[in-house]
Amino acid sequence: MNAVDLDQFRPQTEAIQQNPFEYYAAMRTERPVMRLAGAEVGRPGQEVFCVSRHEDVLDVLLDHETYSSRFGSTGSIPDAALQQKLDVISAEGWPHVDTMLTQDPPIHTRYRKLVSKAFTPKMVSSLEPRVRSLCEHLVDGWKGEERVDFNRGFGVPLPVTTVAYILDVPDDQQDAFKRWADQSVAAIGRTISEEERLDAQRAIVEQQHWFADQIERRRGDPGDDFLSNLLNARLTEEDEIEGDPLSMGEMLSIIRQIQVAGSETTTSLLADTMVHLSHHPEIWRDMRGNPALVQSVVEEALRISSPNQGLFRIATRDSEIRGVSVPKGSAIWVMFGSANRDERVFEDPDRFDPSRKNLHAHLALGKGVHYCLGAALARLEARVGLEVLCEKIESFSIVDESSLRYSPSFILRGLEGLRLDVEYR
Repeated sequence: MNAVDLDQFRPQTEAIQQNPFEYYAAMRTERPVMRLAGAEVGRPGQEVFCVSRHEDVLDVLLDHETYSSRFGSTGSIPDAALQQKLDVISAEGWPHVDTMLTQDPPIHTRYRKLVSKAFTPKMVSSLEPRVRSLCEHLVDGWKGEERVDFNRGFGVPLPVTTVAYILDVPDDQQDAFKRWADQSVAAIGRTISEEERLDAQRAIVEQQHWFADQIERRRGDPGDDFLSNLLNARLTEEDEIEGDPLSMGEMLSIIRQIQVAGSETTTSLLADTMVHLSHHPEIWRDMRGNPALVQSVVEEALRISSPNQGLFRIATRDSEIRGVSVPKGSAIWVMFGSANRDERVFEDPDRFDPSRKNLHAHLALGKGVHYCLGAALARLEARVGLEVLCEKIESFSIVDESSLRYSPSFILRGLEGLRLDVEYR
């Protein structure tokens, strides 16, 4: 590894977004809790502490009383003039509500329990035949082409179509659905122009109105679908917490969160998995001969790729992490992408190795009360997708590895495109 200067760590620069891992390794060794000016991560005026070791990230995630999830937006904070323009657009829809991702217990607990009544393990497992059929349809749609655009032909439509099905979005609305998802993440972990920010807000309002109409239709004529179940979810004595049913604003915020979390990161996971497998054709051969290995490949891909590179927490009181004083009100960047490559936990951490004994020690899906609600769905889509690809593809290679580029975000890490040369079975 080349020596890096941590004083030059700028998460929003292209070079570091393309390959942050040398910096992560230096942090873990030299400054496991590193101060960073808030402006470098879109939080001007706030001191940020980068927490890079697995043990410390886990401690922060499990202590929600000291380290609050009420960090607000993962995007850069707009100035007063831009915020005023955004507010004018927002007034045409419903106010944003901080729900599962950006709340703490007991408020978070109410949201989690109500959403879990609609997003059940049974519902997720029932999706497997549909997901498998979709994967087969997508690969068959390549029509034997030797060179394919993996993201466009598989990585994007698999999760987007699946989440659209869960949310009962019809086929003729899926282009708009994908556009809404893209606009929702436009400012996450990156700085965008004022007009791009305003366009994103307009898309959010457009999506709100569409889903509000769908929910209102179910108020008088509920069905056996996610939106009806979300609308009619009620807390009972068994939930050991009281609370009202979800309001329209709360439901719309939850739908947006499910839409984003259920599409963007899964696309990134699938593409990065194919890159790692292209470097290890022996693993691809083993998977084709033994599909039981696929789940281990998914777990290792979650670890080494970490499509969500990290999130923020806010210190609710003066605290200390690994001997570094963290004042109340400071932001803590819990760096999943670094923790998942911590050599103290994972031997030879930069090596893609699905035979690891501690595969499930990764933090790619979080830990504690905010453990990813869609974890089972992400694992299902990735597993079934790889199983189908193994059934239909003999071998593959990347067309031009030097052209691979990751999206300009220090939080959501995903390839902007992936072209493959494919040999079919």
